[in-house]
Amino acid sequence: MASRTDHMKQFLLIDDRDRDELIHQEFGQDVDAATTAYRAAEIEYHDQPQMNIVLVGADSLETVKVTHSTYFPGARKRMLDQIRQFSTL
Repeated sequence: MASRTDHMKQFLLIDDRDRDELIHQEFGQDVDAATTAYRAAEIEYHDQPQMNIVLVGADSLETVKVTHSTYFPGARKRMLDQIRQFSTL
C-alpha cells in the first residue's frame, strides 16, 4: 500500500518580508534536490533576517498557497484589510 507521502511534491519558498516578494521553486518528488536547494538558500541568506526560507511538501502549489498563504505576495495587506474590516464592526 502506498503512503500519502508518495505523491508529495517539494516546494522551496524564499520570502523577502521587506519587499513582500516570493521566489518559489518546485522539485517534484526529488527530496534530495529540494533539500540541497534549501541548504544553499539558508547559506546564501544567512545574514539577511528579512528572508524566510521554507521547504514544504504538498500535493500541489495550490495547496501550498492555502496552507502557507502568508508567504505569498499581498498576504500582509490582505490581513491588515481584514483587521480593519473587523475593527469597524
